[in-house]
Amino acid sequence: MTTHSSVGRAWLVMAVQSAWSRRAPLGLVVAAIAVSVFLILSVAQLRQDARTSFSHAVSGVDLIVGSRASPTELMLYSVFHLGRPSRNMSFDQYEEIVRLPQVKWAVPLQMGDSYRGYPVVGTTSMFFSRGVLGEKGSVDPQAGFVSGHAFSRVFDVVLGADLARALGHKIGDKIILTHGKSDGLAADHSDTPFSVTGILRSTGTPIDRSLMISLAGFEAMHIGWEFGTPPKSPTQGLGVLHDRQTEGRRLDPRQLQPTQVTAVLVGLESRAQVFSARRAIEAMKGGSLMAVLPGVALDELWQILSTVESTLSLMAWVVALSALLGVSATLLIALDARRRELAILRAVGASARTILCFILLESLLVCVAGIVVGWLSVQLGLLGFSGVLQQEFGIVLQHRLPDAEAWIAIAGIIGFSVVASAIPAWRAFRYSVHDGLHPPSV
Repeated sequence: MTTHSSVGRAWLVMAVQSAWSRRAPLGLVVAAIAVSVFLILSVAQLRQDARTSFSHAVSGVDLIVGSRASPTELMLYSVFHLGRPSRNMSFDQYEEIVRLPQVKWAVPLQMGDSYRGYPVVGTTSMFFSRGVLGEKGSVDPQAGFVSGHAFSRVFDVVLGADLARALGHKIGDKIILTHGKSDGLAADHSDTPFSVTGILRSTGTPIDRSLMISLAGFEAMHIGWEFGTPPKSPTQGLGVLHDRQTEGRRLDPRQLQPTQVTAVLVGLESRAQVFSARRAIEAMKGGSLMAVLPGVALDELWQILSTVESTLSLMAWVVALSALLGVSATLLIALDARRRELAILRAVGASARTILCFILLESLLVCVAGIVVGWLSVQLGLLGFSGVLQQEFGIVLQHRLPDAEAWIAIAGIIGFSVVASAIPAWRAFRYSVHDGLHPPSV
């Protein structure tokens, strides 16, 4: 066994040295394989991490309620803050939902404004103790904070972890929110600055890049904005006295009562009641509401994106096949120049089968080198783009070894590599010692 092992190592060293002697052309082939492996593994990892992150974003939520529209659209703008709602639901409908016997808790969301491109979410203090922020078995409102506390006054604001880190905000900072999307034409709510009172821990969800204010605060900064334009005077806006020293605001409580909300996150007493609660909500007076199961909406989203995923995967495999055909072409072209080398190996005792295995081994080494470079490129890509993907899309990328799906893809690439190398290996197999030492003249 020792002899066979030594012989095997000798052939492996020879294959490495032979490939290294042709490192320039084979290096390009390795790069092509690495690109294809990078594409295949990246698509697989993005798909898996996106599904994990999106599922985490709606963990603990049994129903998402909003005005009738596409279920996927409702989930995207209420949970992931992508897009804009077509219309809101009334606050009376939210209160009716709260009174349903199946409902354990209901968190209203009011959206539409922004701050430097980040979404502003009007809600209640229950937002910080339910859903993804609530610790298991805990309803402590402070469980999700790394510093500060939830809003307690009208003009308090809580920041997500990524937002606070990106903009360098800390407790006590004053910020001015923007009416609508942050663009060159948007007007600021400069007459109602907010004070940062809390910063949330990182959750790996869209909450990390959001600002949370109270529903009263959302209503207060929109007093006088009924037509979507800034109030012409302070009395038309807040309609109250403003003490610049204490920055206290005496607001009419009736003006701070919301009339509508964008959506409602609902938790039920029992998940077995999800369908009865859904029917009760959608049967409310007016029939204008829709209750969406987050898991079902996510499945619909993945079905919509499945075409894109399949296209990307197909492109990656096409690149992989072209790279493997490049391996075959490179070995085949080099074979004529190596006929004397192979003939000498035959002359010193190597069998035709050994020559075949030798060519296949070279191809396998090139393929493995491309796979390793491709996987390392994926890991470097995670370091470079994980922050961008989490900040922009709420997708948390994880560094890990290839999973079962990735190993299947790698095995497929290796298998295709062996098949692609079969033609030059078979040609080398048929070479004879005489043909190698005395090649026929053309």
